[in-house]
Amino acid sequence: MSIWSMMLHEIAYRKVNFLLGLAGTAAAIALLVGVLTGLQFHVVRSDEIVFRKEEETKAVMVGLRSDLRQAMQRLGYNAIVLPKDQPLGDWYAEDYGAITMPESWAPRLDETRELVDRYLPRLRQKLKWEERQWTILVVGAGRERVLDTSVGEAAPLAGSIPQGSCVVGYELHHALGLEPGQEIAVLGRVFRIDKCERELGTKDDISIWIPLADAQQLLNQPGAINEILIVEHLSVWGNLAEVRRRMAAVLPDCQVVEIASETMSRTHARIKVAEEAQAAVEQEKEKRAMLQAERRNAMTRLVPLGFLACAVWIGLLMYVNVRERAPEIGVLRAIGFRAGDVRTLVFSKACVLGIAGGLAGFALGTAGAMLLEGRAQAVAALGWGIALEQFGLAQAMGIAACVLGSWLPARVAAALDPAEILHER
Repeated sequence: MSIWSMMLHEIAYRKVNFLLGLAGTAAAIALLVGVLTGLQFHVVRSDEIVFRKEEETKAVMVGLRSDLRQAMQRLGYNAIVLPKDQPLGDWYAEDYGAITMPESWAPRLDETRELVDRYLPRLRQKLKWEERQWTILVVGAGRERVLDTSVGEAAPLAGSIPQGSCVVGYELHHALGLEPGQEIAVLGRVFRIDKCERELGTKDDISIWIPLADAQQLLNQPGAINEILIVEHLSVWGNLAEVRRRMAAVLPDCQVVEIASETMSRTHARIKVAEEAQAAVEQEKEKRAMLQAERRNAMTRLVPLGFLACAVWIGLLMYVNVRERAPEIGVLRAIGFRAGDVRTLVFSKACVLGIAGGLAGFALGTAGAMLLEGRAQAVAALGWGIALEQFGLAQAMGIAACVLGSWLPARVAAALDPAEILHER
């Protein structure tokens, strides 16, 4: 009779001993597999939440971009830099600032890419148009600088105006019958009309735009501007205090006025929602990282603990089994079985016990975790890769623990003296 045949007969004869070993091995492995599977389900749920919140954030950002485009098409800019000494009450009442600042200050904004997307220096002043007996706003537009496009591509803050030309607001050209190509005189200086603007419903309808250098000469303000139009970087939209703080480091003698509007208010609200959604995504990612860390910690703690408990339990059962089978072992040794054959017999039983315990433990642990999670979600969440990984871990732990636990009993069985055993019997 072969060793494997003898081992199977012995298992069949001593069922209780084998079932006790199987139960202990399966329990230890089921605990490990159940905890790891449960953590895996939590990770998958966290991934689903992160994905859903990222999609929500993308939807919010799409709406935000739409509002930004509308705001830029309507306003062109969303803040104005004025000299620090300019009283805002006078600026609002007169539609322009009487206090000027050097044009050379504007290029300092070139180093503010995370604060300003684009800017345009200009000189704006209300005056009596003596030639036509109208009160108008003369706007000298400087060179626009684009630093970034965080809010998307937008129309220029001011169109290019050829030297010696002008752009006329709707109310002026409509009431006075002016047309492109005509020449008009402003304070004795002649300009050719390059373009007639559409109706805007603002003070721009009574404005005449000319190049900044022409405006400085016309208004006798050489090298001066009185405002800088800016488009704020998206990262600081809705945070005027931050804009002012950072602008003070670049232009300490200036102040910032944000242009409020319904579109801007809606945009600010969307930015806040987007920030909250992004914060929720980051929170879920942190939670997922914590779950993965818990999974690693669980493996670090449970594998050695389960392995040790299983090995001790198997060792005790095997030792009891060896003591009970001492007469059988004595007879086997007497008829020619070697010590190595006896060890092989014990280890073979341990391997079978480990394989069976690993299978049972994997099945019980996985089933328990699925029952707690819900079958429909659990089957989809586990995945073949994770299942195979945990099955391999269960088998390796079961076999290794049983073989290690049976090591001492196998040595004891191999060291038994057949003459002494048979003499005692």
